[in-house]
This record gives sequence, C-alpha cells and structure tokens, in this order.
Amino acid sequence: MPPSGHREWNTAFRWIFLLFALPIHAAELEGVTLDERARVDGRELELNGIGMRTRFFVNVYVGGFYLEKKVSTAQAAIDAPGAKRVIFVMMRAADAEQFVESIDEGLRANNTPEALARVQREIDALFAMIRNIRQAKKGMRIMLDYAPSARATTLLVDGVAQGQAMVGEEYFRILLRIWFGDYPAQEDLKRGLLGQQP
Repeated sequence: MPPSGHREWNTAFRWIFLLFALPIHAAELEGVTLDERARVDGRELELNGIGMRTRFFVNVYVGGFYLEKKVSTAQAAIDAPGAKRVIFVMMRAADAEQFVESIDEGLRANNTPEALARVQREIDALFAMIRNIRQAKKGMRIMLDYAPSARATTLLVDGVAQGQAMVGEEYFRILLRIWFGDYPAQEDLKRGLLGQQP
C-alpha cells in the first residue's frame, strides 16, 4: 500500500490535470460572457471571436461571431458556408431608430446599391422588427442566426424569435459586411470578431 503522502500527491495531480483538461466554456469581455459554443439549425458552432463596439468612447455592445469552422480573414467570414450567428449584448440602452440608422449606415458603406436593392424586402423586414422592439435595453442579447437548411436569417431577442425569418443567403452575407466589409462598423471590433489579437 503506497504511503499516504504519495496518495495525496496523486490525488492533487489528478485534480490539476482535470482542471487544465476541461474545455473553456465561455469568453469574457468587459463583464459580458459569451458561450464558446452554440447551436444553430441543429449544427454546432464555435465562437470565432469577440469584440467591443464603442461610440464616442462609450461602450455600446459586446459582439460575438459564431461559425461551424473558425476563420481569420474578413472574406472567409463573409463566404463561410453553413450555419452562423452574430450576437450583440447591449452595454447601454439604445432606441430603435439609433439601431436602424447604425445598420443602414453599415449596409450602405459596404454594399453596392444594386446588391442592397436585391434584398430590400429583407432589410425592410429587419428594420420593422427592430422598430417593434422599440428599445434595446442594457443587457439585452440580440442575435442574427443564419440557418442553411431554410436559407433564412432569424432575429432573436433574449432567445425569442422576432417576426418571420428573412430568406436568402446573399442577404446574410450583405449583413455580415457591416462588420467585415472594407468600411466596417469599427476596425478593432472587426479584428476581435475575427479572433485577431489587438
């Protein structure tokens, strides 16, 4: 029978091994926690990156981007196949019109008028849903999920789907250019969502 000290060392070693062997289940930024994994359309997604959106030195939201397989470039993020999720966790309250204006500005800065015209119905539907919410409150979790089985995007607020799903893979890619286009909402947010070091 091994000495008690040896047994205690083995027990401590096993606990240390288990501690470091356990997967990391969350990413944290400025007190906001995002799960490392999510499920969309029955598919397992990984958190590709996390970043902060600021405006006039004020934290607006923590953003996260989920994919089936991680990427590190903007074009790969836009072109990635499969299910996807963009999540925003509000750090301060914002009214619906502020949100709509911010999205509209990002869409116009990063897409051609012809591309926007092709998905105008879906853009109008998204803006109507946002206006129906009226205010994005502090702590609210807003998600845009793309389901490849239906080729559709769903807006969710605190886990609850809003309105009808918006159809079209092109539409979701057009939305992604708000954050990953040549003129993104914020450069360091773009880097964060791509998992790049600041």
